[in-house]
Amino acid sequence: MEKIKVLHVITGMGTGGAEAFIMNMFRNIDSEKIEFDFLLRSEENVYQKDIELLGGKVYNVPPYPKKFISNYKETKKFFEEHSEYKIIHVHGNAFIYITALIIAKFRGIPCRIMHSHSTDTRKPIYRIVHKFNKIFMNFLVTDRFACSDKAGKWMFGNKSFIKINNGIDVDKFIYNKEIRDRVRKQYNIEENTVLIGHVGRFLKVKNHSYIVDIFNEYVKQNENSKLMLIGEGPELNTIKKKVENLEIENKVIFLSKINNVNEMMQAMDIFIFPSIYEGLGIVNIEAQTASLPCIISDRIPKESIITDLVEVKSIDLDPKEWAISIDKNLKSNTRRNMKKVIENSGYSSKKSAKTLENFYKAYS
Repeated sequence: MEKIKVLHVITGMGTGGAEAFIMNMFRNIDSEKIEFDFLLRSEENVYQKDIELLGGKVYNVPPYPKKFISNYKETKKFFEEHSEYKIIHVHGNAFIYITALIIAKFRGIPCRIMHSHSTDTRKPIYRIVHKFNKIFMNFLVTDRFACSDKAGKWMFGNKSFIKINNGIDVDKFIYNKEIRDRVRKQYNIEENTVLIGHVGRFLKVKNHSYIVDIFNEYVKQNENSKLMLIGEGPELNTIKKKVENLEIENKVIFLSKINNVNEMMQAMDIFIFPSIYEGLGIVNIEAQTASLPCIISDRIPKESIITDLVEVKSIDLDPKEWAISIDKNLKSNTRRNMKKVIENSGYSSKKSAKTLENFYKAYS
């Protein structure tokens, strides 16, 4: 049987949850039957080598909306030169970029998926565009996917959608003391030092400023503590400046462009996740798999809470309240193997990949 070629359309392949989901599917889907390629509108791609090793191809078009005219021309040219795709799988936080869907529609591509990965968008103007573009949703899209119920309702309103669990590679995140000791040694973190962690792009929605305020309060309670912030993005320099102004730069570790988040989570003692909104919050599931106590905001979809390790708190609270909860959770947690709990919850990448595989096969 000829391989089913799927074209994933996404801004870039950075360190976000949508990108991690796609790569988890790529690693676990039947490569004898299905092949993933990528159409990106930015140069950001931390997975280039991984994609190549898995047999995928990456194509780039100009950024959107910055160069929307050249983006349209190059995207149109791409589809004229590549008629091998029966399926395009578009990923987004909102219904903003519809160029590929328009062209695919008029070129007769039979399967055009829109996959919602969020519950809001960063800029007010994007909300207006999102609302306007939804008028054309039924005309352009054949299938609707979402990572959570809230993400589906945000993107599709009262239209039906398929919820695809953002499955993770469970074995990679299971607690491993040997990895913990190695990573902490690498970053000069003593065994009795409390390491508070967070993973996420440096965007305002991720609430890094609040995270720093929380840590600044916690370090007053426990001087023997450090904060690890993993990610990159436009707010990075602003947050670094805030850390310097608070004179805690010797206690904050910034890491970007890494592909071993699973190992960093072994080194952490607790995970905090005070996002303003999330489509799902896949890193919260990864942290639970690593048996980390997690304190998350009340804006995060309930689907990401799958163990008893999670405490939900309001981001309207004084940061001191979060700092108190950090201390409380640290005292009550013992790291343990969470493999069965996570797999039984349906968030194994193997199960999610099988769901996608069966869907794609319908178009073979």
